[in-house]
Amino acid sequence: MTKTFNCASCSAPLEFEGTTIQKCRYCGSTVITPHDLLYSAEGFNDLSSLTGKALKIAEITGLVHDGNKLEAIKLFRQTFGVSLEDAKNAVERMERGESVDISGMHVAGSRRATPEDIEKVKKIGYTIGGSILATVVLSVLIIGGVIIAIFYFTWSAIEKKIPIVANTSATPQLSGKTTPTTDTSEVLKIGGEGTGAGKFKDNRHVAVDGHGRIYSSDYSPHRIQVFDAEGKFVNQWNPETGSNLYDLVADRDGNVYVANDKGIFKHEGESGKVIARSTNIYPRGIALTWDGKLVAVAGKSISVLDSSLKLVSEYKDAAQSANSTFGFEKLATDGSGVIFALDTHGNDICKFSPEGKFLNRFASGANAPHALAVDPQGRLFVSDTSTIFVLDANGRALRSLNAYQAFGMAFDQAGYLFVASRPHVIKRQVGF
Repeated sequence: MTKTFNCASCSAPLEFEGTTIQKCRYCGSTVITPHDLLYSAEGFNDLSSLTGKALKIAEITGLVHDGNKLEAIKLFRQTFGVSLEDAKNAVERMERGESVDISGMHVAGSRRATPEDIEKVKKIGYTIGGSILATVVLSVLIIGGVIIAIFYFTWSAIEKKIPIVANTSATPQLSGKTTPTTDTSEVLKIGGEGTGAGKFKDNRHVAVDGHGRIYSSDYSPHRIQVFDAEGKFVNQWNPETGSNLYDLVADRDGNVYVANDKGIFKHEGESGKVIARSTNIYPRGIALTWDGKLVAVAGKSISVLDSSLKLVSEYKDAAQSANSTFGFEKLATDGSGVIFALDTHGNDICKFSPEGKFLNRFASGANAPHALAVDPQGRLFVSDTSTIFVLDANGRALRSLNAYQAFGMAFDQAGYLFVASRPHVIKRQVGF
């Protein structure tokens, strides 16, 4: 018999998936499994062997973000004793930034979790998010005295928004959160649920070129759909390779750059014809600079490529200089070439000069940020499903905007904000 419970955020009915936390498919919130359902699940068994697993999970996550997928699969299989197929599926979920639940994996242990154990987990709070690292650390906290200190420091950094590394000359951060407002108006809405022309199932990225053409795509499989400036469907095309779309940007000349699991590809925007490719870099985020260069983040490094996707420079120590353990996954650039990169696990934004010098680190304000974008005024926008946070270039919170299923964002030259608000693309006029 299927067990259900209600989402704490939107009250929608959810089917119990046998995990300690799960995503609400209606509002996108991370939901804690109710005590009774969790304890009655067969998979929530042994806790005593998880201390050593935490270090292995950190190692596996590092391998994933460094592009060593085969080694990550091998280590996951050795650690948890699962099949090759299960290990591959788990690592690919990690690669896509999705959570992986290990509570149902039967690891060796000496006792079963008691209701008191589970209540401790609940009180500590699984609301820290969908990260696999957070899930493991919370479990380890019950039994590992040493891990408590590590987790306490991480929790404080996230909850109190204390930068781990900061430039002493940076503007002080605001201590409070802004109240979401409706200081934007909807100008255009395209798409809708479906698989036909002009429809989407899970579009997470949007781009706008210099001619006003709009591009958006489902995450997987990705087909790039093209609309004119008025939102009329023009064409659709499929990249010749790759399955998962990580990022999408368009330049002033109507070219589209696609970052997927096979590399970076430059296409003629309207037709999809391949113009250039780079299969030596596997980025999680890309952005264009004012002079037509492409900036890419892959693991712990930041790379700059020319318009032909030839490597111009690479900053291999970017993550180390910003005190980022696992590197970056999304980024944006402003009109002067300054780079803003989203820390993979800390939800902080790391700021670099156009030459790759680390400048500052500050809180994004988001619990699970999806994308970054910079408007013509130099303000930084951060999407977080139901909210878009607006910061100045030094991380000072300006305001937050109400949103629905907000993922990828892009600005056109006139300053209109385009949001991949699945299954739509929404064009918004920013009124402040």
